[in-house]
Amino acid sequence: MFKAPPSGSEHTPATFSGSEPWKKYGDILKESLTYVEHRARKNIKSLKTCWKGFNTIGLNGIEWQSLYILAARPGVGKTLIAGSLTRSLQELNKDQDFMVLHFQFEMLGRNMGLRELSAATNLNIRYIQSAQDDGMPPLSKGDYETLTSYAEKQKTRNEYVSDKAMTVGQMEKAIVSFHNKFKLPVVITLDHTLLVRMASTENNKQITLQNLATMMTEMKNRLPVTFIVLTQLNREIDNAERQKPGKLENFPTEADVFGSDYLLQCADVMIAYNRPAKYNITRYGPMKYILTPLDKYLLAMHVLKNRFGETSIQWYKADYATMSVVEASTPDTEAKFK
Repeated sequence: MFKAPPSGSEHTPATFSGSEPWKKYGDILKESLTYVEHRARKNIKSLKTCWKGFNTIGLNGIEWQSLYILAARPGVGKTLIAGSLTRSLQELNKDQDFMVLHFQFEMLGRNMGLRELSAATNLNIRYIQSAQDDGMPPLSKGDYETLTSYAEKQKTRNEYVSDKAMTVGQMEKAIVSFHNKFKLPVVITLDHTLLVRMASTENNKQITLQNLATMMTEMKNRLPVTFIVLTQLNREIDNAERQKPGKLENFPTEADVFGSDYLLQCADVMIAYNRPAKYNITRYGPMKYILTPLDKYLLAMHVLKNRFGETSIQWYKADYATMSVVEASTPDTEAKFK
């Protein structure tokens, strides 16, 4: 079970009402040692994901009280990736008591459910919705019963969805209320930053994003929560000059992440996903990774910032028909054949 550090070592907001807004550095070192002890005794554990490579980004899993930013252009599969990630957290960490709260502002909660039903049963998502196009048969009684059985088994999951857009202030109140209600650590997802509503005091989206980044930082310092936040890559990644094969410019950078000025400072981990086949790139980046028509669903995961370790490039494969993402082998490079 996840246990927060003992009272006295928790992060608390600085106040000037009778208490000093600083700590002695020796006390900070004691807090650090207490944390080390809790890690050694496995009172505090990382959250394992379904991807071994992803686990290596943190301390063998996702860290509590951290902020992960996942960025990509539309159509790459941000929501699919986040859904696979959070679903695996509950499947693989049954020794930890925690909740999951989704701020799902991009789609209805029902659509999240449809994606999971597809991924969990390996049934085509159009098939389970009885699209009946391209020769697809109607949903069979047996497959409907399979879907029903899976849904019934998920009733006890500690997972909740809020699919009505909120302001930053409303989100903060919801997070505090949720934590106070359940008294457990919380994994919080947001899909996605551009859809957070502007408050009446905010003149533009940049201010909203700045307030969002500040709020999430304060929340993860105060409470045992971890954020997995989806955002967009800017349109510049689509420029023709950046799609010339074998160039460094093929790779996304921190500057490509929407609102990176604020998010980069606050993030513990920032990741950008790219789908090279979308741009018909056959030699990807300066390493000239060799891509073929068979790699049309291959995703390059660029770890742009990592407070827990090294930056890197990892490879995954998306199956958009069954709403799943699996790890993939690193493609060969031209250098291998020279």
